[in-house]
Amino acid sequence: MASGVPAHATPQMVMGHVQKLSDNDPDFRFMSLNDLLRLLTEAKPDFLHHDYNTAARTVDAIIKTLDDQNGEVQNLAIKCLGPLVGKVPGTIIAPMIEKLSSLKLKNSVDNAVPSLALRSVLIALPRPTPGIPPTLEVTEAYNAVSRVLIPRLIGPGPKTQVPKNAKVTLPEVPLGLLQNEGDLNAEAIDVLIEVVRSFGPMLSSVEVEAMQQVVIQVLESDKGSSVVKKRVVVAVSMLAVYLSEEHLEEVINKITTSLSQQGNSVTRRLYISILGSMARTIPARFGPHLSKAAPFILQALSEEELQHHLERLADGDDLGQEFNEVREAALVALEAFLASCPPEMRFFTEQTIICCLRYLKYDPNYSMDDDEDMEVDEEDEEADEDDEFDADDGFEDDDDDASWKVRRCAAKTIYTLVSTRGSGDLLDNGVLYKQAAPVLIKRIDEREENVRLEVISALSLLVRKTGEGIETPDLTLDDYEPETEYRVPISRKRRRQSSGGGGTVSQFMSGTGLTSPVLAKIPNTGPRADLARLTPQIVKAITKQLKGKTIPTKQAVISLIDDIVSVQHGGLAEYFDEVIGPIIEAIKPTGSGTVSSLASAGGPSSATPSTLRVTALKLVSDISKTHSSSILQPYLTKIVTGVTSAVHDRFYKISSEAIRTSEELVKAITPPRSKNAGPKYKDELNKLYTVILDRASANDADAEVRQRAIHALGVLISRTSGAEGANMLTTDKRKDALAVLQERLKNETTRLAAVRAIDNVSAFAKSAGQLEKEWIQEVALELSSQLRKANRALRGSSIMALKHLVLSNAAKGQLEPATIEGIVSALMPVITNTDTHLLGPTLLILARVVPERPDIVVTEEMITSICDLLKSHYASIVLEQLLVLISAIGESGAGQTLMQGLLKDVSVAGDPVVVGQVIGTLLVTGGESSGVKLESFVSELKTSAKTSDDARVSLALAVLGEAAMRLGPKSPLSPEIFLDQFHGEPDKVSLSAAIALGRAGSGNVPEFLPLIIKAMEKGGNTQYLLIQSIKEILQSISTQSTELRNYAPAIWDELLKASDNADNKVVCAECAGRLVILDPTVFMPRLQTLLRDQSPGVRGMAVQAVRYTLPESEEAFDALLRNVLIDMLLVMLQDSDMDIRRLAMTTLTAAARNKPDQIHPHLGELMPFVLKESVIKKELIREVQLGPFRHIVDDGLEVRKSAYETLYALMEIAFSRISNIDFYDRVVAGLKDDNDIRQLCNLMVTKLIVIDPDETIRRLDPIAEAYRSVLSSKLKDSAVKQEIEKQEEANKSVLRVTFLLGEKMKALTGNAGAQASHVGAAGGWPPYWDWVNKEFDRQLKSLREENSQLQTRMV
Repeated sequence: MASGVPAHATPQMVMGHVQKLSDNDPDFRFMSLNDLLRLLTEAKPDFLHHDYNTAARTVDAIIKTLDDQNGEVQNLAIKCLGPLVGKVPGTIIAPMIEKLSSLKLKNSVDNAVPSLALRSVLIALPRPTPGIPPTLEVTEAYNAVSRVLIPRLIGPGPKTQVPKNAKVTLPEVPLGLLQNEGDLNAEAIDVLIEVVRSFGPMLSSVEVEAMQQVVIQVLESDKGSSVVKKRVVVAVSMLAVYLSEEHLEEVINKITTSLSQQGNSVTRRLYISILGSMARTIPARFGPHLSKAAPFILQALSEEELQHHLERLADGDDLGQEFNEVREAALVALEAFLASCPPEMRFFTEQTIICCLRYLKYDPNYSMDDDEDMEVDEEDEEADEDDEFDADDGFEDDDDDASWKVRRCAAKTIYTLVSTRGSGDLLDNGVLYKQAAPVLIKRIDEREENVRLEVISALSLLVRKTGEGIETPDLTLDDYEPETEYRVPISRKRRRQSSGGGGTVSQFMSGTGLTSPVLAKIPNTGPRADLARLTPQIVKAITKQLKGKTIPTKQAVISLIDDIVSVQHGGLAEYFDEVIGPIIEAIKPTGSGTVSSLASAGGPSSATPSTLRVTALKLVSDISKTHSSSILQPYLTKIVTGVTSAVHDRFYKISSEAIRTSEELVKAITPPRSKNAGPKYKDELNKLYTVILDRASANDADAEVRQRAIHALGVLISRTSGAEGANMLTTDKRKDALAVLQERLKNETTRLAAVRAIDNVSAFAKSAGQLEKEWIQEVALELSSQLRKANRALRGSSIMALKHLVLSNAAKGQLEPATIEGIVSALMPVITNTDTHLLGPTLLILARVVPERPDIVVTEEMITSICDLLKSHYASIVLEQLLVLISAIGESGAGQTLMQGLLKDVSVAGDPVVVGQVIGTLLVTGGESSGVKLESFVSELKTSAKTSDDARVSLALAVLGEAAMRLGPKSPLSPEIFLDQFHGEPDKVSLSAAIALGRAGSGNVPEFLPLIIKAMEKGGNTQYLLIQSIKEILQSISTQSTELRNYAPAIWDELLKASDNADNKVVCAECAGRLVILDPTVFMPRLQTLLRDQSPGVRGMAVQAVRYTLPESEEAFDALLRNVLIDMLLVMLQDSDMDIRRLAMTTLTAAARNKPDQIHPHLGELMPFVLKESVIKKELIREVQLGPFRHIVDDGLEVRKSAYETLYALMEIAFSRISNIDFYDRVVAGLKDDNDIRQLCNLMVTKLIVIDPDETIRRLDPIAEAYRSVLSSKLKDSAVKQEIEKQEEANKSVLRVTFLLGEKMKALTGNAGAQASHVGAAGGWPPYWDWVNKEFDRQLKSLREENSQLQTRMV
């Protein structure tokens, strides 16, 4: 036979192979087919299009070969059909399908071959692309399928389309492939499924209905194997996508009617499965019918049917398997209902929970009273430990008992219920903790591990949901790498990650460990209170599992404990005696136990001894973070021994997690957390020091391990350097550790970790002598040199470490002139480059070294850099730090040169307010040494005012205001100097004068404030300016003063009068809010009264005033605000004025961001108002005629925008306390709203992809529908440039979100255009994704490149 295929295939070559297909030798036939397959695969697509005869003979020969006696020849013939379909003329497709569909096998025993061949042909046919009109080839292929294959599938019937021709008598339609009950196979059903999958959008309604009717008949038939009927379930679900609403309702009615007749269990199970599949496939269309379908599912899970089954079992009837299969199908369908149609399932919540819990306890072969406490005495526990055969070994399981599958499905359904209804719904009202949690806790002792893991998983999710949205102390160690999640999913079908750990902190010296943690106060009511109440029962139930032998269970239980610790911020202290020992055993290499046989049964095969040890170490770390050192101390010796044994493990994840845990133990042992008992555990600390130092200095260790060890070493040195901890670590060991950090600072791979460790050491260097002088010089210069590196993270960390080192008491007076010079020369480019990330710390470092050597710091280069900085807008960003540096320069007497530079080089070239504050600060702090006097600026003010030089007048006013504020009562300036610059109409000079008056007045309130109030009483155009002055005074006062208390009522009254003017409303609100903060007991009740005032202007000002009070964080003010904030918000949200409701939304947004602890518990009261305002109100939409044009005006648009802004803020802050179903409804509606709202909703979707991926995937179809309408909109030919740019921006925003959604789907399924449902039917997302990729390929390509570049920069 030929061994290769020529480069140019010809029809003659095909015929050569076809002729050999009739050879008697099966080997010849096989090789001929093999060569033909290669030829067809590699040939040009059209090489047989013009040779009808060859194509027809080839088709006939291959079809004949399908009836070959040799099975391998048959299989190869099926493979040939696919490539052949694309090479033959389109007119041959229909006869080919007809021959295949009517093929009767004589020599073969496998009757599935024709169906397999048909499926192969269908897969190879051109199919329609969603969103694009079908091509001629696609239309021809569909016509062939419609004319030949579909009638052959469904057979004769009222809906079978038969050509009508009066001249020709046609034979009767033969029996359909799906009607031949005696010869029906699953592959025939697969042919129908492939027809729907390939040509679904093109099928006519009659064809869909006819196919649906036939497959339902197959389902109802007594014949047909279980495999066939399972494929029918898939077919029905896929056809449902293309059914009309009327026929869909008819099909559902037929199914529910059949279920109501209580037929045989097999048919009942299949009908239930169909309903579940429909819910997943077409959730939006199935939702309205769920009220009819759900009762029949719940009926299958009712107590009545269970009792009837148990009675029959007691009578000796063997009905176990059939009963279990129906219950399993019902629970799977119920889970699908909960996941796909959560709003419609709310009505059935109570019944759903009862049914799930009923079958979670269903175990007919194990008699046990559910109400017993299941207490086990100590003797029984010891017997369990000593028993050679554990219950998990499977000896007591009955092979015929499949009831565990029912229990597992019940646990999964509870998991889905918690997942979809655990946010601001069933969790907050206590239903889950009162009904579901107690049963879950009891079922932890489940004998079947598959079920046990699902139970623990559901309970863990409930615990994590309890902790979502709660302000927690940050539990992570650092920010030099993202939090690594070592938890493994409990099931391969779901990714369930634990939430213990939280986010990352910017600087670790502000992290945990500074003070010994105390157990967070548990509220009296709510989910956390419920969890605290059930914690003893949970710990009691899981203690036995901790001592078991199977790794998946132990790992799941340890993760559950970790979740409880993280959510309660402790709470495990009472149970240390029971849990610490088994946890430490799990950490040790010898304590891993045995891997369960679940790996072969589809269970959590990823639970290995290594992942168990990592999980146990993570738990010990979290326990150390969240529990008081005094509670940990009795167990420290045992814990340290177990953790240090894992530090040198060969697996880097174990070693890295062990070092992380060691660091937390160091914090627990050392001051300030452990002040008195620290020396008692000196030996334990030295053990930790030894292993940490070894890993930090080892060159053969993994990079992640070394980085963590360096970080831990920094923590250890910093905690033992002070007076309290110095006796815990010898001086030599401390020197060795500091030398290692210095050495690692020079290594490229460990440099960043070393910088952050040194930052930690420097931040805790509180007293002189803690750090050697030589070490300080070398490290300071090395850190300075890092500021030139390209790595932004390294530059940022280096500047912070250098700041803490230079500002520390240990380095005070220790810097040598050469070191200072090196630091200054390295910092100058930072000021010049105006990198705001580094600029603030740089100015503080310079301010610290100025008093030591002003001659080295204050150079011409530095003065030039500061002047250039003041000319840019960056100066206002770092103004506070800049003023600190200027003060230091002035106090050191080196300000004269700088003053000259400011007056000559900068002057009016910069922002007058900023430059004025800098000059005023230098003028006061420098005194005589600055070379300029205050009087000269007074003269400059008068001179410039005469010449109307507004810039110089504004600068002089700013200088005088700053100087007067700093001089206080000693200032010779009077209020008239500033008031004289007030003009009739507020302008730039007037506003500068008002601000300067306020700053001057804040330094001398008794002299300035009475004059300002008196001037306000006169009214006039200067009122706005005077309020600005009052605002400056109020903002500068941090505590209530006697003088202000005397004037506060007068200020309040004047503010109310002025608030009637719309221009004054905002600044009046700001002043009123500040007054409330300064004297809340007097003005808070007044503010509450104003919210009900008759005047809309006053009410609007009051609403804004409430917003300005929210950033205040003093405890006394918070305590008072806690009693009134919610009432005030409810009043303003129900105001009759639409504009005030808009302001109320803004206030609620500010409250959610600034006072989350006060807002979260009451979101249930507040959210309905926000959701209501986000709905389009048709009565507010009107048509306005402007000349010949008509415009649509929506008066409710601004309120709606504010409502969506509030939703966005609540999504970021308290999403776990909001019903995600209601929230997503508004987001999807917003995607069809005004462009501004749509842009905000696009941003929300991008975040919801991460926050709530499950609900996002469920909403893909409506999102796709909304986006398609945006991208499909066309502008008129007369559209102006602004309209074109607006549409391009809208399209780009939609495409960006589309791209992110596609990436998410790709990450989850491997296919960006995959359907989110479990059934492979077409939905809204797959056709939309294909359409976008075809129509907007260039834009998507650009977005991919942008994303790739962004990721590269991040790396």
